[in-house]
Amino acid sequence: MKTKSFLFTALMGSLLLTGCAKKAETESTQAAVTETKSVTVGSDLTFPPYEFLDDGKPSGVSVEIMEKIGEVQGYKPDWKDTRWANLIPGLKGNKFDILFSSMYITKERLEQIDMIPYYKTDISLLVRKDSNLMPKGPNDLCGQTVGVMKGTAFATQVQEISQERCATQGKKSITIREFETSPQTTQALLAHAVDIQYDDAAVMTAAAKNLPDKVKVTSTEQFFPTVGGIGIRKGDTATYQLVKEGLDKLKASGEYEKILADYGLKAPTDADVAAVMAK
Repeated sequence: MKTKSFLFTALMGSLLLTGCAKKAETESTQAAVTETKSVTVGSDLTFPPYEFLDDGKPSGVSVEIMEKIGEVQGYKPDWKDTRWANLIPGLKGNKFDILFSSMYITKERLEQIDMIPYYKTDISLLVRKDSNLMPKGPNDLCGQTVGVMKGTAFATQVQEISQERCATQGKKSITIREFETSPQTTQALLAHAVDIQYDDAAVMTAAAKNLPDKVKVTSTEQFFPTVGGIGIRKGDTATYQLVKEGLDKLKASGEYEKILADYGLKAPTDADVAAVMAK
């Protein structure tokens, strides 16, 4: 009886140890899977309708697209709200895996990071509702004080307009004032610190919709039609393929164009993409 009891005890102990080992192995595997299914996304969440915080929750067209990509690819985006000027340095410094922040594709950015095109847009001009100014296009900015978002392509574009459309034509240069975020630029407009806000067309449309009694969009001419993209760290082919394949799945299902349409945006054509990626 003692021998049988000893054997039974030994057998149970062995099974218990095996079970614990398997449990530990399973938990370790699950932890690894969870880790690989989470990506850190850097975004300046102050830029409606693209990306912004709604009661503390990331919202907007960029957020919707990224969440859908994560859904079809089987991972969860971990959003990190970061001011614009710190996005590319943060990606290069491994603070983020992805940049999804309505970032225009430019030659300078392509030299630093890889980008996946996903929308096309242009510029609009915003003025106060009671303003006598009615700027329609680039030439109407000469001699005016224009507010732009710091660290964006907007400041460079306005400087180009000031030099090529104003100074060389004997007109007054544009006074450019930069602010940390688009909402801060709008506040500067309302406070009479600037006369015109120069910003993304969809952003200005959203601002006019949210503040219909205070501001209005007056521009009707084309400025710098451009394509925006998702930023990926150079050399990170795994993340690039993960995002690119997810975006392609959304395009195939029709969800991609539906999300863009809901925000008044369009998908870039093959020619649009070829033009910006060849810079």
